[in-house]
Amino acid sequence: MAGPDLPIMCTLPPNAMVERLTRFEALFGASLTGLEREPLLLRLAFEAGAEREARLRELFAAEQRCCAFLTFGYERTEAGLRVSIAAPAGAGATLDGFQALAERTAPPQAVARSWTG
Repeated sequence: MAGPDLPIMCTLPPNAMVERLTRFEALFGASLTGLEREPLLLRLAFEAGAEREARLRELFAAEQRCCAFLTFGYERTEAGLRVSIAAPAGAGATLDGFQALAERTAPPQAVARSWTG
């Protein structure tokens, strides 16, 4: 888990951010099946076989390296992979960004499920 002394900032160079967001958009659009949000926790569910799971884990690991203040967890489910992203106090806006990107690019049925519980 991230320590309290870690600065709440992304170290990804600005010119690499567009590429990273494009990768997230592609995976969210192709395989996101649901999301749940608490103030400092975002859970994302993905339909994922072995190859897609490897790509998801690789992408989130890259995000962990540039946003060390976030804590990522992974749970293999019957349908795929569940990724949880926890933020420390004061970093909820980072999760807002992930949530907005997911809701904008995910299939409508995945977003509807998250809105209706």
